[in-house]
Amino acid sequence: MKANYRALLIFVLGFGIFMLTRRSMFFPTISVAIVIAPIFILRFIRTQPAGRGSLLTFVGFLLSMNIALWGLFGSSTTILVVNLIRSTLLSILYFLPYLLDRLLYPKFQKKPFLSTLIFPVSLTAVFFLSSLEGPFDGTVAKTVYAYGPLVLQQLNSLTGLWGFTFLFSWIASIVNYAWENNFVWRRARKPVLVFLSVFAAIIIFGALKISSFMTPKTQMVKVASVVLLPENGKVIPMNEVYEKKLISPFKQTIDRINNLTATAVRNGARIVAFQEYAITINEDSEQQLQAACRKIAKNNNVYLSIAYACFANEGKGSNKSLLIDNDGNILVDYTKRYLLGIGDIGETRVFHKGAEIIQTVETPYGKIGVSLCRDMNFPSYIRQAAQQHVDIMLNPSYDNPKGLSPGYYQRSIEFGFSTIRPTYNGISHAEDYHGRILAQMDSDETDSGILYALVPVRGIKTLYGKTGDWLGWLSLIFLIAFSIPPVRKILV
Repeated sequence: MKANYRALLIFVLGFGIFMLTRRSMFFPTISVAIVIAPIFILRFIRTQPAGRGSLLTFVGFLLSMNIALWGLFGSSTTILVVNLIRSTLLSILYFLPYLLDRLLYPKFQKKPFLSTLIFPVSLTAVFFLSSLEGPFDGTVAKTVYAYGPLVLQQLNSLTGLWGFTFLFSWIASIVNYAWENNFVWRRARKPVLVFLSVFAAIIIFGALKISSFMTPKTQMVKVASVVLLPENGKVIPMNEVYEKKLISPFKQTIDRINNLTATAVRNGARIVAFQEYAITINEDSEQQLQAACRKIAKNNNVYLSIAYACFANEGKGSNKSLLIDNDGNILVDYTKRYLLGIGDIGETRVFHKGAEIIQTVETPYGKIGVSLCRDMNFPSYIRQAAQQHVDIMLNPSYDNPKGLSPGYYQRSIEFGFSTIRPTYNGISHAEDYHGRILAQMDSDETDSGILYALVPVRGIKTLYGKTGDWLGWLSLIFLIAFSIPPVRKILV
């Protein structure tokens, strides 16, 4: 009976803490929970009979994921059903590494060090595979693992997200190994010391990378991130804009864009970047809009980034971003690649996808790249920017639900560029190539809607930018090796 109560306590602790890893309407989000929760969940599934433990673990993920995410994206019946399906698929994704560990771990118990690698290899391989294709491709639903101080975040420049999935799941495995050995140091010493050595090396690398004597000296440019604040104070949800095909009052919005641009220039900005959906138009007005924006850039002698939604009279329109130089020339005409939604649900119902090409251009302020919002969720796509040596990435965004912290800063660390992210209904921010937040602005706590930041005009090169997902592929190879009996026999 005591064993059953102990198992129940571990189950409740594991999945109760796990709910705190998700953005939720009911619970606070506690970043460190992603390190703690797997310790208890792994302990639970390993100490239960394989069949029952696996079933209960899946049920735990199913319940905790659906409870935490319920109603987050809206309360209409369609959205709730879609969210239920999404949460269930997420539950399967998070459950699979635990199932693989439960099947493989007993076969390696005589090899202490190798046994601690089963879970991190399984989790990293499964998450990496899901990033290649499917409903959670890219880093969608996985960035909860990208947690830690700036010095630890530099791991992104070596491995991308996969370094964090491996490192944090390795902690859970190490603690469980020590737990199984009653925390006797003599028995747990070897894997613990190996982990601590690796962790120390990562911290030393991060400290050196962000130190002043390792940071290249470069010129800075003043950039303004601009958000068109709702004039009535009421935020319009992103899904309402594209579902109802809401059209902006053209002259009024252009006048606001012009006035805000002029204000930013008077305050020294050389690049002015507006939010995603800064103006929404019908396709008949697109040439008029582009002409107006070219005039604004030329009259204000500024590089202007303007993002807009263009609804088609028939078929699908486009979610676009222009970069215009100070002579009024359109340098970049970019269409969003990774739209929000799938099939006839979301942006994909009203917009067509852009080409899988990151557009870049040389300017007096370094090489500038353009992306839109959740394009930054896809490192394999954004890696083009590193290959083209982009120095500054412009990423206009529109959060739904509202973002609570700077988003996608990991891409800056991974690929060595600075990022400018003007965000409607969220946190606008600018960060350098180390992921240091140079400036940020909450859209609910600003009167002007303008954020200024001094940004380096030169980026840096990174290992991850050159080699890509080497750790993801390596984890997949090891998982396959662990799963093949003849290979496993050699290892054991």
